[in-house]
Amino acid sequence: MIATAQDTAILFNHKDGTAKLVPYDGELDTLRRLLDAELFDTLWLDREHIVLVDDEGFYKQYKTGFLLTYKKHEIKFVGSGLLVGDSYGSNAPLNLGFGELKIEVLSLTYETEETAGEEEGV
Repeated sequence: MIATAQDTAILFNHKDGTAKLVPYDGELDTLRRLLDAELFDTLWLDREHIVLVDDEGFYKQYKTGFLLTYKKHEIKFVGSGLLVGDSYGSNAPLNLGFGELKIEVLSLTYETEETAGEEEGV
């Protein structure tokens, strides 16, 4: 296990399916820039880590998402996400490394009205 600097996070980028360490100062403007979003949701990975995601990922119909597994905890989200350390609502160092985190890139498709009708036999 490693502890990174308090101002470091892991960015999961839906545009290119990558995960990388990025600087993060805990500011809303930085979060907006990193995730290219305005509304956010918080997903708990464990008691020390959260993933901030675009709350409108399904609505925007992003074609890529992620499944993260850490110590038997799984979370799934659509679009980009930012994994940060959390200490009672404050930014904290990450206490995990890439080797401890299983990252799967998900390819997503969405049902259209045409394909919905085909499945129903209409």
